[in-house]
Amino acid sequence: MLAEFKVRNYKNFRDELHLSLETAKNYEFNQKAVYNGIVKDSVIVGYNASGKTNLGRAIMDIIIHLTDKSEKSANEQSNIFYSNLYSQEDIVSFVYKFKFASSLLEYAYEKKTPRHVIRESIKINGKKVIINNEDSCSVNLKGSETLNLEHWDKSISLVKYIYANTVLDKEDKECQVFLEFMKFVNQMLWFTSTEGLRAFGFLCSASASGNMLEDICNLENGIENLELFLHEVNLPFTLLEKDNGEGKTIYCKMGNKEVAFAPLLSSGTRALVFLYLWYMQKDSFSFIFIDEFDAFYHTDLSIRVIQKLMAEKNLQVIFTSHNTDIISNELLRPDCYFLLDDNTIQPFCNLTDKSLREAHNLQKMYKAGAFHE
Repeated sequence: MLAEFKVRNYKNFRDELHLSLETAKNYEFNQKAVYNGIVKDSVIVGYNASGKTNLGRAIMDIIIHLTDKSEKSANEQSNIFYSNLYSQEDIVSFVYKFKFASSLLEYAYEKKTPRHVIRESIKINGKKVIINNEDSCSVNLKGSETLNLEHWDKSISLVKYIYANTVLDKEDKECQVFLEFMKFVNQMLWFTSTEGLRAFGFLCSASASGNMLEDICNLENGIENLELFLHEVNLPFTLLEKDNGEGKTIYCKMGNKEVAFAPLLSSGTRALVFLYLWYMQKDSFSFIFIDEFDAFYHTDLSIRVIQKLMAEKNLQVIFTSHNTDIISNELLRPDCYFLLDDNTIQPFCNLTDKSLREAHNLQKMYKAGAFHE
């Protein structure tokens, strides 16, 4: 899982922003939100323009040069400025720390544009195994001894080149951690339901058409499971598949009538159906960042969505939200709620001298300014 992330000179983060998902808190409630000392499920709150969306995009920057999703993702990142406009520097730096079982992998790199890495390095349990500088590079992973760097196009990340062109020793611990890291990155996803339904990162074949309802029709038992999913959140639609002459789509039974489902979708239901499309492919993901996940949801629905994704043991999820009603120890815990403000991000438990307990009303404390430094 992602344990720590640092970014500097990226969009509105002129100074280094440091997000740590490591926790040593021993809260006896909502323990499933933390796994192996890492926050598995978290909610980030903050004022408008504090950088919640930019944080998600910064975390997902890694997929641009390490995966084959680079074309769409780079275009997403390039639609506005990349480095901070107030800075005289044009180099953006990123540092990630991942934890796999008891092993730690740190990946650091620098860029001037979304597509091209200038420098990068990987450390596994403190040992540097890959170094890529402008002047030199080295690889110290078993199975990479015969790697021919003469054929390496330096516009491609050295890490990606190694992954694609070596047969690493799967019995070697460091190689295992490296391969686990690459698998994790290839299974990261960012999506939002605001400003249209947008996503980048890992895209399954069932989400390739651009037509959300058609994509659901292409999923195995997609419509039946969608109906069940909606019933679980108190939306009692009766759904069926029909061919409207342009392809498969979803219809809804309303009394004795069968009508197209799409015109019936409110903003909230549309966002929920979009979430369902990704939820049904949850086994394919390692990490999901859902930006403004509940912009169109009632509070009760927001809580149900968080609870549903929390139940997925092998999935790390970060939500961003403006809804203070979901700030509650009944749902998560003080080390799982983060405040992003003035280029810093900290869990609530680090923003007060009080020893927070389950009985504390986190929402009331937040509104009263208890967590604002």
